[in-house]
Amino acid sequence: MTYSLQFLRDDGSAAFYYMTQCASDEQAKAIARSVLNLQFAGVEILRGEKLIYQESKSGRPN
Repeated sequence: MTYSLQFLRDDGSAAFYYMTQCASDEQAKAIARSVLNLQFAGVEILRGEKLIYQESKSGRPN
């Protein structure tokens, strides 16, 4: 399945957009979490046009 991962800055604006093929929603979430912890404030994951997951780093200003 094709997933779109959109990583967000502290202000909620898009910082980085990535498309990938994953076997499951859980695999897409694992990829997003590993990158999110490096440098971004949040992430949204879409499968097609459907938002399946959204996460923000806790403790970061919005």
